[in-house]
Amino acid sequence: MTMPKHNDEIVSLRDRAIKRDLARENLQGHAAETRERLKPSNLVAEARSKAVGRVRSAGNSAINGMRAHPGITATVAATATLIAMRKPIAKLIANHRQSKPEETEE
Repeated sequence: MTMPKHNDEIVSLRDRAIKRDLARENLQGHAAETRERLKPSNLVAEARSKAVGRVRSAGNSAINGMRAHPGITATVAATATLIAMRKPIAKLIANHRQSKPEETEE
């Protein structure tokens, strides 16, 4: 026995209504998750977590590079120290010259 056409339409409408309700529930759930994720405190926490991961990765990479090339590392460190200390070193040299006059040959 086949269902009359009228019953097929009722079943079809009921299926559409069920699918619509499920889609609405899914949309509401996704909207709630999105609102929660986009809260400023959660965005800050996520950004902090990503930044910490990137800094750790960069630090590990730098340490591995220093271990692989200790001579270059020492040279760069010494150069950076001299550049950073250039003004105090220049003052020390200038003060030393002023306190001890140069001997002139006669």
